[in-house]
Amino acid sequence: MSTHFEIDVAKLTLSTRYQARKTPGQVSLSELADSIEAQGLLQNLVVTKGKKRGTYEVIAGGRRLQAMQTLIESGRWAKETTVWVTQVDNEQALEASITENVQREAMHPADEFEAFAALVEQGSSIEDVAARFGVSPAVVRRRLRLAQVAPELMQAYRNDELSLEALMAFTVNEDQALQLQVWQSLDQWSRNNSHAIRKGMTQGAITASSPVVQFVGLDAYHAAGGRSYQDLFAQDDGRGLYLEDVALLERLAIEKLQTVAADIEQEGWSWVEFKPAYDSEWMNFGRVYAQEGEYSPEQQSAIEVIDKSIQAIEAERDNLGDEEEDHVLWRRLEQEIEKLGAAREKIEIEAEVWTPATKAIAGAVVYVNSAGDVQISRGLIRPEDRQRASQLSKELGQSACLGSLPVPKTRPVHAERLVRQLSAHKVGIVAADLATKPTIALAVLVAQLARSVLGTGYFAYGGFGLGVKLKHEDLRGNAPDFKDSKAAKAMQELRSHWLNALPTNEQGELSDDVLAWALEQDTGTLLQLLAYCVAGTVQGIQFQDDTKPTELDRLAHTTGVDPAQWWTATAESYLGHVNKEQLVNVVTEVLGAESALPLAKMKKTDAVQQAQQLLADKPWVPTPLRIKTQTSH
Repeated sequence: MSTHFEIDVAKLTLSTRYQARKTPGQVSLSELADSIEAQGLLQNLVVTKGKKRGTYEVIAGGRRLQAMQTLIESGRWAKETTVWVTQVDNEQALEASITENVQREAMHPADEFEAFAALVEQGSSIEDVAARFGVSPAVVRRRLRLAQVAPELMQAYRNDELSLEALMAFTVNEDQALQLQVWQSLDQWSRNNSHAIRKGMTQGAITASSPVVQFVGLDAYHAAGGRSYQDLFAQDDGRGLYLEDVALLERLAIEKLQTVAADIEQEGWSWVEFKPAYDSEWMNFGRVYAQEGEYSPEQQSAIEVIDKSIQAIEAERDNLGDEEEDHVLWRRLEQEIEKLGAAREKIEIEAEVWTPATKAIAGAVVYVNSAGDVQISRGLIRPEDRQRASQLSKELGQSACLGSLPVPKTRPVHAERLVRQLSAHKVGIVAADLATKPTIALAVLVAQLARSVLGTGYFAYGGFGLGVKLKHEDLRGNAPDFKDSKAAKAMQELRSHWLNALPTNEQGELSDDVLAWALEQDTGTLLQLLAYCVAGTVQGIQFQDDTKPTELDRLAHTTGVDPAQWWTATAESYLGHVNKEQLVNVVTEVLGAESALPLAKMKKTDAVQQAQQLLADKPWVPTPLRIKTQTSH
């Protein structure tokens, strides 16, 4: 229940118990005081009983109270001035403060996080708070988790030293001491890097999406007493749940693998090893191969069915277009092909024949693969068995089906640390030399960028010794009509020009001779090719209207480009995608209200066509295409 009455300003104090807003608003107190003096108090202050008889604490409207106190202190208002207030019970005070502040000038998010936490501390359930403020319980839980970060981090957030995304990263683990430890360990550039923060906060833990977790199972891990914690801001794909007891997880995985390994041992192998993940040491093992066995009628029939299915899916995949839904279907078909291929490989393995001689010199390894499934590799030869395997191969000839043997271990001439040290010097020497040869540096840079932009397949990912990479935005994916635009055609013409000018191989693809070609060119040619390569890296796709200038606008101002010379408003490019009111606004802006008036009375399709005709030769572009100007302060 609430009551309304008039009271002296002198009897009001700013509440510290129930004031949700702790971060100052954007409007200065002097401006607010001027407004109240001119117009009076337009909205009641919300108060609750103070600790001292006859006084009241302002729980909503604290800045207005401070502004009025300023007016009284400066003599602009009389000391006996009274104002109207709305009183609420103490039990409802914090909730009223949150509601009033949310509905007026937006609270700082930090205030909101702490205010929601205070409501829960006073006895409200998460569901009750969610219902009162029209949000989901998940939103309330996230705000409560944010309210629990170390006070030093919350203050850094209030001071704009820490982004909200970075603050969310710190909530992965509720240990405030660890939060501060990670914060203090990061340099100023990494303190707003959410990836670096999460990495520091989750050291020693493993995500639920890990293959070994998929293999063991979350239920089994928790049943064994394993602890975990949840990143409330992560996607619900297993990457947001972290398992702390890695040793326990590995023990459970080994116990499961031990059962599989016991069955493999029954096959008669010389040895069997099992580990939760693939051991890179196994790469040094040699191999002995199985002999092909004959398929049973059932196996042969199954393989024929699989092969026909794969052929049908491949035909469907190869006939797909280039639309977004086609890309989605392509990925699904690829997954089906992989699944069928795995089934075929399983049948092939079942039909293999391992002779006693091969098993006598080889073993098998059992581990968890990247999909979280058990993987078995048979026929491996340990380095210490190299001589025995070689001797047996001579005795048995081809019957052992012996493949590669382990490379004998030899001590390297240079230790890894020394190799790194010397190669670092080599990098520095080449760099210092290149810095004095700008013509060669330009040629190498252009050659590497041309390889990235115009090359195909693996060749496009290589380089000529520079750590320079290009980033391209998906223009066609975001603008399906871009391929037919004037800009796209201009870039395609340039691409064709350079592919014709640069050296290619027999397949018509860019060849490795591009560096030799670049070294022979004059500076003007290299700069033209550099401009084309760099142009493809222009960034700036946005997802909502924004009046603030961006880096893309700064670049556009630098080049002096006029978008109206490159783009025209048509039904497909713009007019058919906005409502009729916007059509009228556009024509009014370009040609005046009189020309736009008939459109308001037309059907949408007719209005679109009429607007297209009226704007056909007019240099107009919508706001997302306009070059914004940086304002000065």
